Amino acid sequence: MLPLTLLAASFLNNPSASMVIFIAGLSLLVLFFWYFATEFENRKRNIGSMLILSLCALLSLVLYFVPLKGGIDLVGGSQFTLLVKPKIDENTGQPIPLTTDDVRQAKKTVEERLNKLGTTDMQIVEQGTDKILLQMPGMTPEVAADIEVQLQKVARLELRRVNMEGFAPGPDGRSLAERISTGDEPRQPGFRVYEHEQTFEGTSRTEFLLLNNRVALTGKDVQQAWPESMAAEHHVSIRLSNAGADKMLELTDDLKVGYDRIAVVLDGKVITAPVVNDRLHKNFIIQGQESAKEARDLASTMLNPLENPLEIIEKRIVSPTLGAAVVTQGIWAGVVGLSITALFVLLYYRTAGLIALFGLAVNTLMIFGGMAMFDFTFTLPGIAGMILSIGMAVDANVLIYERLREEIAAGKSLKTAIGVAYEKAFTAIFDSNLTSLITAIILFWMGSGTIKGFAVTLTIGIVASMFSAILVTRVLFRWGNDLHLLKKLSFLDLIKATKIDFLSKAKLSYIVSGVLILASIGAFAFRSGSSLGIDFTGGTLIEFQLGDKTISQPDADAALAKIDTAKRPVAQVEKSITGELLTIRCATDDAPKVATHLRESFPEILGKQIAEKDKDGKETGKSIFEVSENSQAVSATLGKDFLMQSLIALVLGLLGILIYITIQFEFSFALGGFIALLHDVVLSAGLIVLFGGELSLIHVGALLTIAGYSINDTIVIFDRIRESLKQGEGDIKEMMNEAINATLSRTVLTSLTTIATVAILTIFGGSALKDFSAMILIGLVIGTYSSIFIASPVVLWWSQRKGGSLRTEVLHTTLAEADIQSTLR
Repeated sequence: MLPLTLLAASFLNNPSASMVIFIAGLSLLVLFFWYFATEFENRKRNIGSMLILSLCALLSLVLYFVPLKGGIDLVGGSQFTLLVKPKIDENTGQPIPLTTDDVRQAKKTVEERLNKLGTTDMQIVEQGTDKILLQMPGMTPEVAADIEVQLQKVARLELRRVNMEGFAPGPDGRSLAERISTGDEPRQPGFRVYEHEQTFEGTSRTEFLLLNNRVALTGKDVQQAWPESMAAEHHVSIRLSNAGADKMLELTDDLKVGYDRIAVVLDGKVITAPVVNDRLHKNFIIQGQESAKEARDLASTMLNPLENPLEIIEKRIVSPTLGAAVVTQGIWAGVVGLSITALFVLLYYRTAGLIALFGLAVNTLMIFGGMAMFDFTFTLPGIAGMILSIGMAVDANVLIYERLREEIAAGKSLKTAIGVAYEKAFTAIFDSNLTSLITAIILFWMGSGTIKGFAVTLTIGIVASMFSAILVTRVLFRWGNDLHLLKKLSFLDLIKATKIDFLSKAKLSYIVSGVLILASIGAFAFRSGSSLGIDFTGGTLIEFQLGDKTISQPDADAALAKIDTAKRPVAQVEKSITGELLTIRCATDDAPKVATHLRESFPEILGKQIAEKDKDGKETGKSIFEVSENSQAVSATLGKDFLMQSLIALVLGLLGILIYITIQFEFSFALGGFIALLHDVVLSAGLIVLFGGELSLIHVGALLTIAGYSINDTIVIFDRIRESLKQGEGDIKEMMNEAINATLSRTVLTSLTTIATVAILTIFGGSALKDFSAMILIGLVIGTYSSIFIASPVVLWWSQRKGGSLRTEVLHTTLAEADIQSTLR
């Protein structure tokens, strides 16, 4: 909660609002810990109420000051064409030939500067051999100007020793350095004069410094850089790498403390040249920033210095990639789907359902408030993802209410039943959310771009879901009991108790899954590159200069939908100083066909020929049109580095889940969860390819969402199996079957409500949401199936194979956990 508050404060431009939010955040943190520390029910109820109301007020304030932003697909944005310039050899002064790696590194640096958290809907590709194409969602002129500065700032940091002889005065009273700068003294070999602008008590003056040509330290030696503000002073704190620290120590060892000076040079300009007051090592600060924003921008650029300078050679305004009608259709489909889920909860759980809906309302406010704090940019699939996460948050309430149903049926009083239900459901809710949180942390740590953005979204969703289900609804139940408003709770009972022997059907499920997985792998192998979209493979960018003519985005999309291509082309309408443009990203082999088809689709705009023969009357071999076109190769939006980084992050995430489940449960459970998760991800992607689809950027978020849902579903069943094994004696297989049957109502209810929401998005959400929601729908069905028919049978098979007692191992794990908890207390 505190990190969110601090981040919100940093984003708000109003200092008073920042201070209010910072203080409010600290107060909320105190209330949060106080709530869980107190043992008195009335005090818990009152503190919880204050916490909920205060949090809602704070988030409403954040949303007021930081409105949510739309992505390129919703509101359009700005496009920058960046020219990557060659580096200059410091010894010869000649440019160093540009390489592919130089362009790739520049692209990576720009992305890290502008999209550090991965929450901005930024699209960046390499164009040709020396250009980068960058698109940013809708911006104000002030933000656009700020981004232009960040893009072109190289942030080449250098530390150079100041030659103190340069201050020696000459006959005319001027220093040696100043006389060298004006040519009145010859240049000294190994040294160069720099100007240093200083302001003291409102008076500006220029100091001339004679600096050593040998650079003692560079930006490559910087490990961390962060802004700090104290009262009206702003500076950047620097932490060097171990190698950099050794260089700094070596540099200051030779300097005379209190006399010698070091100059900090940024992009060829001296920003400070302090006297060395002590030997410096790993940490130091750079002062002189006039505002917190300037310090923040400097820290960001220093962490991501450009090896090659960039020049903005063209700016354009780009239209939304989705038409207004398509966006409206998608949003309404989401609202209808979510409304159906809410109506079901209300009808099925009645009064308790009303309490759950209040919790979901707080959950929604926390998600959108959290997104605003992180300056998140909403795309239409992103909004659909939020709707899905809210729908999945129903799961925690269903878990609690199904437990509550059992406790009431066992004859407990309502107050006692509520307390026991929350206590028993807590472990399943906590374990399932913590496994997802482990994944989110690793994805944020190792991932980049979209992967980082998903990790931020997932973390906010997890925190919001746990807070609303465990604390918000619990407080409301306490008020209901204390005010005697809840005397009796009744639920619908559509799903009766079952006694299905799920584990006996393991062989059949293995055969079904095995066949589908082999078919998916075969589809990947057979279709090879055609299974991956342009986001993964790159292609050709076709550009039509329309001038004063115009083609609407929906018309362009409709025309492209009618052509049969190897990969799905993507169109975008743009505006530049020369007029309107239509750009299409498509597979290189598809480019001629796409260009011809568009000319035939819009003959009055693109198809008007002005020549077929040259001035001598000879055939040219191609038609000349009034509206010209040009094409250039563009790189993949998701490059090889991104894919490799994402793959490593996913593997480490799976490993983290494996370790956590092993500690909390036992290795048999960890193996079952791991195989089920792998099964769900492979099949979800494989079936899309098997049925003729192609994987694109939008599917990355869908697969990560499926992975989170899958492990959540599996952990809930594992928790009930563990509970059964700890409490009773008997045949392991029978007890596992009983546990699966006991959670069947929860599994079916949660799956049906979530699947219903996604199905509506798939059917009625339009083309914009079809790819995203279709994969989610497939993944939800597969995830529900695997949690019952794959994960649990693997647990039983592995425990029997190694010959140990699963119950004994679970009890040992529980005792070890209890020992750790007692030690901590």
